[in-house]
Amino acid sequence: MRRKSLAALALVAVLALGGAASAQGLGSLRSWAGKYPTERRGRVTRSFFRVPAVQRPLAATLSRKDLNLLTRVYNVETPIKALGDYLAVKVCMPHNCDTEQAGFAINLRTGNVYVRMKEGSEVRWFASEGDYTDLPANVQDYLNDFSAT
Repeated sequence: MRRKSLAALALVAVLALGGAASAQGLGSLRSWAGKYPTERRGRVTRSFFRVPAVQRPLAATLSRKDLNLLTRVYNVETPIKALGDYLAVKVCMPHNCDTEQAGFAINLRTGNVYVRMKEGSEVRWFASEGDYTDLPANVQDYLNDFSAT
């Protein structure tokens, strides 16, 4: 009986530490505000989209094709913008930003991600939880307006 109690206590501790680590990971994302999603310094490249707190929910939310468009193909980037509890960024296809574009936002409190993709005249929204209408109006406006950065 005592072993089961110790095992249960260990499991609770691991889960609590995992939650704290993920919350800490979300808080550290704020340091990306004002920077571009892709940073190149010599041979070293850092990508905001490869940070585990961003990559995991994106990979679970988007198809492989859409993830590739967002993180690689659409390589014209705006700086990451802090909008309250959200970080948001817009990306688009070189020489075709009018019709091939995407916007991304992450809630820094919950880790929920939201993606707006536009291909031609078709606009699609994705959310790791809920719906894009859960986004505050200023974040929705930012992701929808590619004339402003």
